[in-house]
Amino acid sequence: MGGGERRGSRKRLPRSERGVRGGASSAKRSECPSARKAAWLLLLPLLLEACGRSAPAAAPPSGDGPPIARDEAQPIPGAEGWTWVPFADTTCTDATPDPASGRYRFGASATGLAVSWGADPGGDLVLFLQGGGACWDWVTCGGAAPVVDKTAASGPFGPTEFARDVFGRYPASWLRRENLPASLRDATVVFVPYCTGDVHGGDRTTSYPPPAGVPGDAVTWHHAGRTNVVAFLRRLGPTFPTPRRLVVAGSSGGGFGTLATYVAFRARWPDARGYLVDDSAPPLVGDAIPPATRAGWYASWDLGAALDPFCPACRQDLSQGLRELLRRYPSDRMALVEHLQDAVIRAFFGTVSASPPTLGPMPADRFEAELRRLGATVLDPAPNGRFFFTAGDGHPTLDDPGRQATPAPGLPAWLDEMLSDAPGWASASDP
Repeated sequence: MGGGERRGSRKRLPRSERGVRGGASSAKRSECPSARKAAWLLLLPLLLEACGRSAPAAAPPSGDGPPIARDEAQPIPGAEGWTWVPFADTTCTDATPDPASGRYRFGASATGLAVSWGADPGGDLVLFLQGGGACWDWVTCGGAAPVVDKTAASGPFGPTEFARDVFGRYPASWLRRENLPASLRDATVVFVPYCTGDVHGGDRTTSYPPPAGVPGDAVTWHHAGRTNVVAFLRRLGPTFPTPRRLVVAGSSGGGFGTLATYVAFRARWPDARGYLVDDSAPPLVGDAIPPATRAGWYASWDLGAALDPFCPACRQDLSQGLRELLRRYPSDRMALVEHLQDAVIRAFFGTVSASPPTLGPMPADRFEAELRRLGATVLDPAPNGRFFFTAGDGHPTLDDPGRQATPAPGLPAWLDEMLSDAPGWASASDP
């Protein structure tokens, strides 16, 4: 669960706004007349060069808050076994479609955490980071709607959205306790919402104006993913002071979020046995992620606030972040799970240029080669890193792990080997 719409080899690109799944760069099909849509798509490479006007977000207050009391967390109707804890000091970017024009009205609201309490409050703790795309310019952030839709999930996000768009939509995911790996069946599971467009790593409010001569209004996004995580930790820390095991997992945008947040979570719980599960969010080596795209993330979100303290080299090569986590936490097990030709991530890492006009996803064969390169040069050489690469162009995997039957032993059994510290845990890939 958590960030994509494709399975197997179907060719229809997914929507980016489906709860946990909205893919890292998938765009909803326009309902506009085809001629108008074609004209806008011809302009898209030029529109993507628009620069955002940014202002640093306010620094979050320091110090822990009170632990979360069970009677404070209210049951979520329609999501059996889950409770909701509101956090007034968090921020979602809200985007509400105008029925008349199809454009978005932007605003902001607070969100919270969904919690499924385990049998032992001092036992295992699973933090699942929701996926839902990303945006970093006027087009991807919704300025060109309804012709080109935004590529990031937005708010509001509260208990109603969790029950309807997440719990109800993914009955085979880890959100149902019976689907958790056997070694985690008694864990407390915390679902971290995503409504900031910055893969849980941002610390900046950015206004994106349209390019000169292009009709439309500026749009403002609160890229507060990192500050939201800090706010959550101020209360999660006192609530679960000494978990035995800590599992940080996420799909698509949430998978990238594991890279951006893992150091913060490990700093809070340094004595726990640690595990990282990155589903469908490969930090490819070097310029396999286009330099202009990386630069946009840093400029628009202030991604450096999350990554620079432990990985200054990530500005040139995001795979260095994974390499550093493997080195820094040698006793933690870290996994990358991915489809070999993931269509959503290929679109996210696609080519965009104004001269010559180019717009398209990364070719499937190149993505597969780069993915295998990441596995062979970063994960497998580390004693604590492994990968599971399954065939097809689907996205993601944790919405229904049981569907990923190959390679052997299948994804559910492979994850259970990882999380139960089985000595034979090894990388696996389809041909």
